[in-house]
Amino acid sequence: MQYVTNLGDSSVVLPVALLILIWLFCLAGKRTALLWCCALFVAGGGTAILKIAIDACTAPVTGLNSPSGHTGMSTLVYGGLALVISAETTSWRRVVSSAAGVAIIAAVALSRVVLGAHDIIEVIVGLLIGGAALALFAHGYVGADRRIWPLACTCAALAAALAFFNHSVPLEPLWHRLGAELREATGICWG
Repeated sequence: MQYVTNLGDSSVVLPVALLILIWLFCLAGKRTALLWCCALFVAGGGTAILKIAIDACTAPVTGLNSPSGHTGMSTLVYGGLALVISAETTSWRRVVSSAAGVAIIAAVALSRVVLGAHDIIEVIVGLLIGGAALALFAHGYVGADRRIWPLACTCAALAAALAFFNHSVPLEPLWHRLGAELREATGICWG
């Protein structure tokens, strides 16, 4: 389970997201690359802002202590990769890439609960944030080029290698610190 959860760590999803960005920029154009950046901002920024706000005040939903960033970013990055592969392939490859994307996202989400890192509501919120970011990207993605397999193979190899070496980049302490600073500096909270 630890290996699976590592696939959602920022030390894995951010390099994979960067590879996707480079591929999109080179083969799909600046507009599509910018769209990917906006989706990354929605997923990463949305999660970070919610984590900071929860630390500064109280959760907007009972039981929500920290939305799952692993789940949210996995939803966008692996879902986005599956979307791009599906858009650039035909027939059975489209089904396989979509199923693989869903399987990786589900496995990362489940691993967060099994390992006790998050509860169900926190994983669902992560899925919603990542899903919103993926929907933003999917809405504007128009396709690029049929040379998709080098991207798919490189992303898979990079994610597998980074998850195997387990060099986590813990962003949670940063969000806690920013939330505490916000609470101290402003005193403005809801609830």
